Amino acid sequence: MHPNKQNKIHANIQCGTTGMKQSCILDININCRHISVAGFLMLILLCCIVPVSALEPEKANITIGVILPLSGDDSVAGSHLLQGIQVAADEINADETCRYQVDLQVADDTGDPDRALTLFKEMQTDSIPVVIGSYTTTLTLPMARETGKSDTTLLISPQANGESLYGISPLFYQVNPPIFALAQFVSEWLAYTSDRPALVYVQDKYGESVLNHILKGLIEQDFQISGTYPVLPEENDFSSFTRTILDKAPDAIVIIMYDTRQIPLIRNISEAGYRGQVLLTESSCLENLEKEETDALSRFPLFTISAYTNLVPGDHSDRFVQSYQEAFGNDPSKTLAGYGYDSLMLIADAFRNGNGEENITAEMIKEGLDNSRYYGVTGPKIFDMNHAPTSAMDRWGFKDGRFELMTISLV
Repeated sequence: MHPNKQNKIHANIQCGTTGMKQSCILDININCRHISVAGFLMLILLCCIVPVSALEPEKANITIGVILPLSGDDSVAGSHLLQGIQVAADEINADETCRYQVDLQVADDTGDPDRALTLFKEMQTDSIPVVIGSYTTTLTLPMARETGKSDTTLLISPQANGESLYGISPLFYQVNPPIFALAQFVSEWLAYTSDRPALVYVQDKYGESVLNHILKGLIEQDFQISGTYPVLPEENDFSSFTRTILDKAPDAIVIIMYDTRQIPLIRNISEAGYRGQVLLTESSCLENLEKEETDALSRFPLFTISAYTNLVPGDHSDRFVQSYQEAFGNDPSKTLAGYGYDSLMLIADAFRNGNGEENITAEMIKEGLDNSRYYGVTGPKIFDMNHAPTSAMDRWGFKDGRFELMTISLV
């Protein structure tokens, strides 16, 4: 090589891949007379170090609708469900492996099914691909019917599980198992522990379906009851209602109610001197009952047998409890927050199981849910042909001033 000739090496280096926010292309001219091979390689390595933000994939935004009763009689359950959804949204948005950024569009149906339907139609018009809602069967049923008229928006309910919802539409899914296993278990429980039970039920689609399936189980066992007692939607004064029930001297009272009216009803039953067993088919008010009615609850054996489990044991549930407590300062194990959490995490799982398209559609989410094998904080969520999961049931008992979890059954 001629001593006066300057040798140069030209290196063209591209850092980054398709789909990244930016790439880094470096053109390097290096005088070989003044740098060693090792130094040259080190220079190349340093030039390829770019900010992490430049290599992070661009997340696509997706709006998810949420329609829940955040005011009115069902607001306690609605607020707990929303808090669980918010914990899941924070977790999804912090997950670098998830390709989507979740934005929640939250609406209050105020416990009014007509308002719930109006809100759902507005979200359909806005082309929101999936909505989480609502809490009760009465609130959810009009929206579920609407999903059968359009392929724009999929509806997934965190709690509604009345018989009328089971398989109602290809674009409706329920996270809470159907009432059939619950009704069968309650009828068998009564057959072993009672001679003349009274059945109190909220007079709507959910209450009537649970009642009818319990009665069917009792009739099959040739079992008698003291009476069935409907609670009208507007009923709030339970003093005379309670006397009517107790006039038949039942030895067990089953309460098929999901709202906070459980509390004054149980208070009246206690103050009337009843000492037989009380069985709740809904555990959404455990926290409120503990805080407000400890004395009343201690006067008779009280149990809850619900169609669902609030939380199953495991690391996933432990992490959820920790995140929830950090965000809201309360223990979610006696609330329905886990069902809100699992509803949104199921949707995120559907993103991963879908066809990989950037544009999220109701059909893509449906495909992902059909293929889901998600095991949530409230149990396994593998959907049957009618888009309902297998049953997981909690049994709680009231003892020493608090509710204690007796057992969890995965059916």
